[in-house]
Amino acid sequence: MPAPFEAHLEVTKALIAVIATALIALGGLVFAWRARGGAADAGWSSDTIVPLGIGLAVFFVMATVSFKSYKTYETGKRGPIVRVTGAGIFDARIGPNTIPWEAVRGAEIADIANVKLTKSGGNARDTAEPVLGVVLTVEDAAQYLEGDGVLTGAAKGLVSATGYELINISPVGVDATAEQIFAAVQAYRGEGR
Repeated sequence: MPAPFEAHLEVTKALIAVIATALIALGGLVFAWRARGGAADAGWSSDTIVPLGIGLAVFFVMATVSFKSYKTYETGKRGPIVRVTGAGIFDARIGPNTIPWEAVRGAEIADIANVKLTKSGGNARDTAEPVLGVVLTVEDAAQYLEGDGVLTGAAKGLVSATGYELINISPVGVDATAEQIFAAVQAYRGEGR
């Protein structure tokens, strides 16, 4: 049996992500605060409320991303983010459970960022640098996703309702490549499966 494979968090990149997203969130809040002053002076018309809404939306979205990044940073300080063992594959960013090999029906390396937005392919991201990751086909994938928030819970419900079976294991932010993770997955799954 192969040795367990572990991919650890790149701490510097994680801290940069936490700080950058927090600064963007604060920028959104400052923008909203200034827009609020302008909206009050102009009588709260629709033209003045839109910038306020945009500022608040940026604040809430980026604050959420910042807290999620910090949670990943804290998890990464305690141990590996991705672990491949005889029991299965674990990614702390996806959820607290190890996906057992019995549930994994397939694995491949794929571009997990540059998705076609139209069937005709007229997508500007076609020329963007690919972000390779390991895509697992998992039976009952929803049970392995973390459901600790409203949005995550809704996504988990959609995954369950639609029968979506793919889980992405991303090498972004860890000290391993997609090829290294895929090789570890193949070593445990065996080439014939």
